Amino acid sequence: MDGLYQVRWIDRKGKVQLAQARGVDVTQSGISVETPVALEPGTLVRVQSQGSELMGAGVVRHCSARGNAFTVGLSFTNETTWAPRLPAKKLVEPTIKPPVEELVDYYELLQISPTADPQVIHRVYHIMAARFHPDNAESGSVERFLALKAAYEVLSNPERRAAYDAGRQAHQDEPNPIFELKDFVEGMEGETNRRLGVLSLLYNKRRLDPDHPGVSLLDLEKRMNFPREHLCFTTWYLRSKGYVTVEDNSDFVLTAPGADYVEENWPDNVILQKLITGPGAARAEDRGTTLRSRQTAEPL
Repeated sequence: MDGLYQVRWIDRKGKVQLAQARGVDVTQSGISVETPVALEPGTLVRVQSQGSELMGAGVVRHCSARGNAFTVGLSFTNETTWAPRLPAKKLVEPTIKPPVEELVDYYELLQISPTADPQVIHRVYHIMAARFHPDNAESGSVERFLALKAAYEVLSNPERRAAYDAGRQAHQDEPNPIFELKDFVEGMEGETNRRLGVLSLLYNKRRLDPDHPGVSLLDLEKRMNFPREHLCFTTWYLRSKGYVTVEDNSDFVLTAPGADYVEENWPDNVILQKLITGPGAARAEDRGTTLRSRQTAEPL
C-alpha cells in the first residue's frame, strides 16, 4: 500500500520523533516505508496511514540507505489494526518532512523523583519492566516495555542522565501549549480552566517530587504563560477552598483535598486528562480541538 504514513518513535536521547514516510510495500504482517532518517533495528515505531485505515505499532527489522532517504522494514505487533479505506479526494503527495522532536519525561514514565538515586532507578525499572514485559499475559505491552527500557538506559548512565536532565529542564521552562487555547482565556470558563491548570501542575510536582512539592508563582507564570495578574484570583480561590496552601517561602503546594479533587474529576474531564499526562499530551494537532469539561462532580 503506497501513500503517506506518519511514524513516531523514541530516540536514544529520550525524545519522541515524528516524521512523514512514504509506503513502499505492505502485507498483513509488516510494512516497508521510506523515511528521512535511519531507524535502528529493534526500535518500536507507531505508524498510521494518511487515511487512518492502518494504525498501530511495528518493530524495525532492517534499515538501508536509499539515496537521500532510508528504506525501513517493520513487522507489525498485535496492536496494529486495519479499517477499510474511505473515499477521498486525490491529494498531491508532499515531500517527506523531517521529524519533529518532543521530549519524553523518563521520570514520569518510571514514576520516580528527578532526584532519585541509581538504586531507586534500578529497583523501580526492574519492577515495572517485569509488569509490562511482552511475556506477561496480564499486563504485558511491547510499547510500554521498550519505552521503560529506553528510560532506564538513559537514567542509569550518569553522563547520559546529566545531558537528559539539562534538556528536560529547558523543556520544562517552556509553557505548555495547551494554555494557548482560548478555553483558558475567555470568561468564567477560562477562569475555571486556569484553576484546573494550577491544580494539575501542583499535583504532578507533589507526585513526582514529594520532597520538594512547592511551585512558585513565577514558575506558574512561566508554565502557564499567564501574567500573575491573571492568576491572583485563581490562586485566591484555590487557597480559600483548601485545595492549595502557601509555604513559608511563598511556594504553592497541593493539599490532600486538592489531590482528591483532581483524582475524582480526572476520569471525566478532558482538560485534566491532557494536563495530568504531561506536555506530550498537548501537541500542536490538539490545539484545534474544542476542550470542554464533562465532569459530573461539583465544578470549581
